[in-house]
Amino acid sequence: MVRPPVSSTKLLLGLYSLFYSCTIALDAVVDSVTIMDQRVPSAVLNGTECVVLDCVYKVKPEEAEGLVVAWYFNNSPSPAYQWIQGQPPRTIGPLKKHIRLGFAAPTDDALAKYRALYIIRPTIELTGNYKCVVSTYNDEDFMIKKMIVYAPGQHLHMKRTKANDQDMVNISCMISRVFPMPKMQLYKLETNGTQNRNTSLPIEILDYQNDGAFNVTVSTLFSESELPSRTTFFCELIIPSTPYSITKRFVYNPGNTESLSAENAAWSRKLSQTLKFTTIVWLFIVISH
Repeated sequence: MVRPPVSSTKLLLGLYSLFYSCTIALDAVVDSVTIMDQRVPSAVLNGTECVVLDCVYKVKPEEAEGLVVAWYFNNSPSPAYQWIQGQPPRTIGPLKKHIRLGFAAPTDDALAKYRALYIIRPTIELTGNYKCVVSTYNDEDFMIKKMIVYAPGQHLHMKRTKANDQDMVNISCMISRVFPMPKMQLYKLETNGTQNRNTSLPIEILDYQNDGAFNVTVSTLFSESELPSRTTFFCELIIPSTPYSITKRFVYNPGNTESLSAENAAWSRKLSQTLKFTTIVWLFIVISH
């Protein structure tokens, strides 16, 4: 028996109905788990009291079976933190000694109670990418953000030394145990009062790592005959991708180093005040959340 041909209109209507049904089914699956926001600070001061990384998501209650929240650090295939609904959270790996288990996120949703990662006293080794993965038996979503744990360094100071050529003076700026690698530059206060980058002489940068942190020296050479009897130099230090920067001043007097120790003492007081202020601000942010 030969079937009558199907009209093109009916065929198109049938295909459209099938496509529409599949689209609805696919949307239902995709929307079952959605990460709305990943709250990870871009920069945190080394040794801060604590920092909370949050993963804000929504899950349809009727499709929440098999709910798992996991945090991954850098490229590790194993989660640093994991919460399976109905079980207590657990942690493994390099973050283990820094994570406070049992921290409840600020939400009334029982399906998101242990979604957040509470890190105690983060150190520079915890700089990296943090990936939050939320999954159920039906769906999965993830989000990644980077956090830098920075250290402003110790003993930023400037000094002058005579080069082998006795007419040349080496002006150096040094910092120890800073992280990540900073940008440093020397400036000289011109006679007209402007602060200009020195482009006439090469700037040498020496650095090496010490237990993950950096020791950095920036230096440049001047002919002593070209310098006035009193010359002011500046050393600028910037830690990229963080709010931290500082400028150090050194007044050069031929044959006199008293100004050097005075500037170092002033900088030490300023650094102490800066670190105290930064810590207070971070504690306020954490408490507010």
